Amino acid sequence: MTCPTEVAEVIGEILRTALLRIRSRGWNQDAAACAVEADHVHNLPSLLTNYSEEQVRFYLDHERIHFAEKVGSVAHFEELWQRLASLVSRSAAAQD
Repeated sequence: MTCPTEVAEVIGEILRTALLRIRSRGWNQDAAACAVEADHVHNLPSLLTNYSEEQVRFYLDHERIHFAEKVGSVAHFEELWQRLASLVSRSAAAQD
């Protein structure tokens, strides 16, 4: 199933934010931080072409939390995560 447009837009923004953070950390020679950032988002591109609400929930409930515990400051992502969670919740409610 193709990813719903609104969800794809948020995922794209999460990826863009992560890539900018990876680039910044790369220029600062911080390979470990780059790896943490990349680990956080590496499964998101597949959701754009093979969408699964369960996978989005797994990202929100597990991968996002694991990432936040590792880096501490996640302010760049908070609003995006809230939008994504809202879209998934709305979609689940519409299916009930």
